[in-house]
Amino acid sequence: MDKHTRKLLGLEDKNIYFDEDWLKEEKKKGVLAYIIEGVLTYRPACCEKCGELDSSKIVKNGHRTTKTQLPPFRNRLTYLQLKRSRFRCYTCGATFIASTPIVERNHHISRELKYQIMMDLKRVSSRKDIADRYFVSDVTILRIQKELAKQRTINYNHLPRILCIDEFKSMKSCVGSMSFICVDGVRNELFVLLEDKKLASYFMKFSLKARKSVKYLVMDMNGSYAQLIKKVFPCAEIVTDCFHIVQHINRSFNQLRINIMNTFRNHQSEDMKKYRRLKRYWKLLLKDADSLDNTHSHYHYLFKRELFQQEIIDELLTYDERLRLAYDTIQLLHHYRKKADVENFFHIINDLSKELPNWFRKKLTFFNQHDQGIYNALMLPYSNGITEGINNKIKLIKRVSYGYRNFRNLRDRIYISQGLIFQNITQKR
Repeated sequence: MDKHTRKLLGLEDKNIYFDEDWLKEEKKKGVLAYIIEGVLTYRPACCEKCGELDSSKIVKNGHRTTKTQLPPFRNRLTYLQLKRSRFRCYTCGATFIASTPIVERNHHISRELKYQIMMDLKRVSSRKDIADRYFVSDVTILRIQKELAKQRTINYNHLPRILCIDEFKSMKSCVGSMSFICVDGVRNELFVLLEDKKLASYFMKFSLKARKSVKYLVMDMNGSYAQLIKKVFPCAEIVTDCFHIVQHINRSFNQLRINIMNTFRNHQSEDMKKYRRLKRYWKLLLKDADSLDNTHSHYHYLFKRELFQQEIIDELLTYDERLRLAYDTIQLLHHYRKKADVENFFHIINDLSKELPNWFRKKLTFFNQHDQGIYNALMLPYSNGITEGINNKIKLIKRVSYGYRNFRNLRDRIYISQGLIFQNITQKR
């Protein structure tokens, strides 16, 4: 075997020798496999058991044949079959066999194959697919995943200045209905996943100095975390995620639109026209007024004529005075939110028209309970966008894998896919 073939196959250990007829084919695991045959021998520097340095006391004592699985070559199962020299030490009487950096001791999978499996664990792919691709079992993939997960260490003397926290649905077997995700808002990377929402018991493991270093907690409008802030993070302030502010406003308006729309659902043709229009153009009603396209008109079947988007809005708002008032209200709220005008934002909320339904006014005045968090949200550039992105990645991993039954396996896979462990492996390699 020439040096170029050795390099291509990753068999550059100079202690391995190959004959001219070094390749054969056999049926293994139900498929035709390549078998690369070689001899591994050298003069050991010392005894691996007692450390004897006198080479005259270490002699060859037969050989042992081992078979190591290599990465697939041309999508075919490939083995390295080595005839390894066995040595005997006269000082301690122990025997040991020749070793090679191609494979770890007492392992049957090469380092390169294990590394390629690690690479695929980082991608969104099921363990079963990875196992089929490399002709190994699912248990082997799981074992490599667990080995990787053990390398993750936690520094209990450090916490990031900004923590983004949220909940996600992991699996039915978890203790709580929802699991917890925490993201480092400074480095924009996953910090920790917890099976339940018992956050105090976890974060109290960190030193007081580390917990005091947390200045901002970005989260939704979940009131259950209020006590956590005071107890665990004494110096932290809440920042309400802007996405949830917008979502709460739009959902409130959308519910009002549906209630009004259903009042037109009867057997009268004119009312049914209004019903269909309100149902068809609900997204347009939620769109910012500044983003409406008023330069290109289009034909709209429900109106039987060409209209600009603003003309459609004006027509829909004539159907009910409450709808018009609510529309003007949410447009002002969105305007002041984008301008970071906190004073006028809360002025609109606290000065709602009495003509609006009571339940609608209650939904908007709910913001008063989170005034400090909303103030920080409008004044600071922090959001939970990275957290929502990781949540989507978690859902994708679960869907591709057809669900998980063990939370630790799911957590380890997410840690690997987010690069919390794998970046250390690539540096070592």
